Amino acid sequence: MTFEDLGALGDLISGFAVIASLIYLAAQIRQNTAMITAQTVQAAVDATQRVLLYRVEDPNLRAILRKARANARLDADELEVLVSYLQASFMNFQARLQHNARGVFDPSVNESYELILKDYLHQGYVRRWWTFAKALYGRAFRDHCDAMIAEIERGGAVPVQDWQELLRTPEGKLP
Repeated sequence: MTFEDLGALGDLISGFAVIASLIYLAAQIRQNTAMITAQTVQAAVDATQRVLLYRVEDPNLRAILRKARANARLDADELEVLVSYLQASFMNFQARLQHNARGVFDPSVNESYELILKDYLHQGYVRRWWTFAKALYGRAFRDHCDAMIAEIERGGAVPVQDWQELLRTPEGKLP
């Protein structure tokens, strides 16, 4: 075997090594992408849970939401709490819509978010707030919410039963 033959063999082996390295890197990139996607979804779920838990943990916010649902007049402090809560909730919904457009969310996760958003928008006080607040959000999200509101106003199905109705039934049982 000549030095030329050894050089050719070395080139062949290094070519296989490059191919093996590329295959390994492709696998690592796929694994990293999957991990980042999972972290993004988990962060979105965590943000949603924080917003919902805020309702559970703050009796003042719950009282304000009840007043808003009943179309009772809110004082300046109550209005500020309500607006801040809705802004946080809708920023979360907007981020979810963007993630969904990029294919980050599984369709079943996105369906849950859509139903929760529709439940919010079914509330009259939320729709009134939206008419003033929608300028704060991106065009795609504004169009998405406006389409949901149009569907609601055409008599579209309510995503969940009226929670207050549950409270009016004997022993809090579903009718």
